[in-house]
Amino acid sequence: MERIAALDGLRAVAVVMVISYHVDKTIVPAGYWGVILFFVLSGYLITRMLIDEVDRHGRLDLRFFYVKRGVRLFPALAVLCLVLLTFGIGWSQVGPAIGHYANYARIAEIDLGLLTHTWFLAVMAHFYLLWPLVIAAVPAVYRRRAIGILAVAAIAWRVIAIETVSPGWVYNATDTNAAALLAGCYLGVTRPRTWSIASWSVPALLVLMLFPVFGEEGSAFLWGDLVALTLSVMAIQYAVSRPAWLENGILLWVGEISYGLYLWHYVFVNSEMAAWVALPLSVAAAAASWYLIEKPVLRWPARFERRRRPREKEARSPVLSGRSLSTIGR
Repeated sequence: MERIAALDGLRAVAVVMVISYHVDKTIVPAGYWGVILFFVLSGYLITRMLIDEVDRHGRLDLRFFYVKRGVRLFPALAVLCLVLLTFGIGWSQVGPAIGHYANYARIAEIDLGLLTHTWFLAVMAHFYLLWPLVIAAVPAVYRRRAIGILAVAAIAWRVIAIETVSPGWVYNATDTNAAALLAGCYLGVTRPRTWSIASWSVPALLVLMLFPVFGEEGSAFLWGDLVALTLSVMAIQYAVSRPAWLENGILLWVGEISYGLYLWHYVFVNSEMAAWVALPLSVAAAAASWYLIEKPVLRWPARFERRRRPREKEARSPVLSGRSLSTIGR
């Protein structure tokens, strides 16, 4: 899959939105929209990666996908949990984070303390577990239609859920957050085109997140999510055109360390530190997480990938494998 740097810049925008929200919700009442942007972006990227592998190699290596996702997400989270355990946080809070059910723990009103924000990681883990199975099961000829139907159904369910189930469920549950994820997935199979109006999507997200109405409790808070979803879809369409400002070096670096930044900022921002102290410490911890933990462990699946592909090519070759053409691909 071709890497589009502007999507990393968009990831930086999303994490800045979330951090701003956690720093001061009165100034940035709808900064939580950054999570919705993360979901749409993740749905798009994971779907593109999966269908590229299926189209190129004829199959998905599910074991490799799960190992790669686990290596990407678990070590940094484990280090955060170990540090917090050292400073006295309880296993009752660490368990839902490590077990990736923090979103449902929140729905059950379990106090997760400094790990409250890991509800987002739980939703992503459920998506990573289930979505490859869908891609592997749906024939390519039906892929666009099937994912389109799933996306529409997920959005419809969120609309229904807003008025029929608790706000806590709508905000945290995997099934309701599937709306944003599947909207991104559908973009992944349609290969988004650039609309001129889409260039306003990111500024619109940044401006509208300041509107108090979108941070109010009740329907306004939840219906605003659909505004964010629409703008996030447009933002992906804009980013794939590679706008120069989203490929700015600072944004790309923030996008690179965004996972660690998401993990660590919540700890410092929710301490008794002033924001001007907490934010630099968050960046420093995120940089350490990236360079000392995340980046080194990512070399493991990369080395395995380099060894795996030549073996697959050899196995598929009728000359090298000694198999007749009639048996290839059966």
